[in-house]
Amino acid sequence: MAGPQLPHVGSEFYSMFKETVSLARYVFRNEKGVQFVFTGSGTIGMESSVVSLVSHGDPTLTLTNGYFGRRMLMLNQVHGAKADSLEYTEGNAADPDALRKKLRKSRYKVVFITHVDTSSSVANPINELVEECSKEGVLSVVDAVCSIGGIPLDFGRLGADIVFTASQKALAGPPGAVLVAASERAIQQMENRKAPIESYYMNLLKWKPIMDDPKMYLATPATQVLLALREAMKETKEEGLENRWSRHRKLGELTRSRVEGWGQKFVAEEGRRADTVTSFWVHREKAGEIQHTLENEHGIVVARGIYEDSDKMIRIGHFGILQVSELRAALDSLGIIMEKIGGIIRPVKVAKRMPAR
Repeated sequence: MAGPQLPHVGSEFYSMFKETVSLARYVFRNEKGVQFVFTGSGTIGMESSVVSLVSHGDPTLTLTNGYFGRRMLMLNQVHGAKADSLEYTEGNAADPDALRKKLRKSRYKVVFITHVDTSSSVANPINELVEECSKEGVLSVVDAVCSIGGIPLDFGRLGADIVFTASQKALAGPPGAVLVAASERAIQQMENRKAPIESYYMNLLKWKPIMDDPKMYLATPATQVLLALREAMKETKEEGLENRWSRHRKLGELTRSRVEGWGQKFVAEEGRRADTVTSFWVHREKAGEIQHTLENEHGIVVARGIYEDSDKMIRIGHFGILQVSELRAALDSLGIIMEKIGGIIRPVKVAKRMPAR
């Protein structure tokens, strides 16, 4: 990013962008679908999926068990869908059986699913959920912002119609680029819409020719961000997806063992805790104080919960190029701060009764 700024109409950027799209195919394992890479946040990927597939009045279903699932539901409502939802208590994963019953009871055009919701750190059983959609012939859209590059997801085998992610999490690039994989079925649905897609920038059909030939123009790309993303994905390929998934699994296991050792309560239910992010409740609503003290005294930043959970939840992102040794040191510092502030929940020790003589 610190190098000379390349003109987006020049031959050097053209060849680099073609490589970037090819690398995106690799991280998604997208061999046959359409691959998109363009400037924007993960929310742009989310809204592009909604506005490109959904027309006013279309029945849609969103599975919500965290903040970002609720955001997808909101975007469906904003764009005029007849939006329904399957809501789960915070921390609980979506249930494929409940989805099956819902799909057999009501007819939907698209189902929207979050793979890992970074607000709660729940990893939904994405393969099973998408399979239920496929059985009923319903389009499926997957938010993989906190999973691609860190948790196994094979677009070619998954069977989803759109999967989107962002550059800044497990891919370890800077924020500012969105990556979208789309099935041929999704593209056909967009092309056969009765009503036109009501967006210029978020219209995936308008971006498709650009992916085929980046010399064409739709909007000026954030060239340095895309160059940095290219480098990050080259590092991902050098490490190998399987090796990267394995490293993230170790990061998740280490974090969960520490949180459990501190006596904290996880937000996500057991068996559905993500390998990219861990959320847990802290004692006496100390989240803000823990966050600020850890940053000021140790130079380490963790996130708090979102909105109503901001004072009582800590969220640790353990993804990207993070190594186990680095995470261990950070968790040591976090443990010190929590002990100092009083955020650790210690188990109550019960005194043993002396046997009667």
